[in-house]
Amino acid sequence: MTATTGTVVVRDVRPQDAERLGAAVAAAYVRDALLPADDPYVEVLRDVAGRLPDVVSVLAAYDGEEVLGGLTLVEAGTPHAEVALPGELEIRMLGVSPDHRRRGVAEALLRAAEERARAGGHIALVLSSMPAMTDAQRLYRRYGFVRVPERDWLADWDAQALADGTAERLSVYRLTVEQPL
Repeated sequence: MTATTGTVVVRDVRPQDAERLGAAVAAAYVRDALLPADDPYVEVLRDVAGRLPDVVSVLAAYDGEEVLGGLTLVEAGTPHAEVALPGELEIRMLGVSPDHRRRGVAEALLRAAEERARAGGHIALVLSSMPAMTDAQRLYRRYGFVRVPERDWLADWDAQALADGTAERLSVYRLTVEQPL
């Protein structure tokens, strides 16, 4: 399954492109100051090949052979899921290379994720967003995602921040997936 927007084509990442996709997504998080370059999660973002066996799909946006960005789709109860409930498909690790912003890449990735959710019989797409991701949150709302504040959660990767009450609160967004008649 592919989704096309202009010269942007979204499809399952080709194995030979996993490293380039990981680099593009990691670069997006670091450039946007969401993570310092030495944060251990940067390596998780880079390790596309390592997560392929545990996920529904890793979608990549391409322009010809160039990797523009991507996202990971996971189901509830699987190793990379954070907020998905049964029947929902969760978007994780969405990122677009800083050099390819403002081309509709993120929207094309969301459209492909929605198509994948529909094809898989999922009732909704869900995702978490950090407070600093204001541009992404605008995109999610414009696309049709609705904030679900009762499902917001505290970032649990820093035990000290949890203990001292400074852990970030991540916002959860949900998009109902309409099934064909």
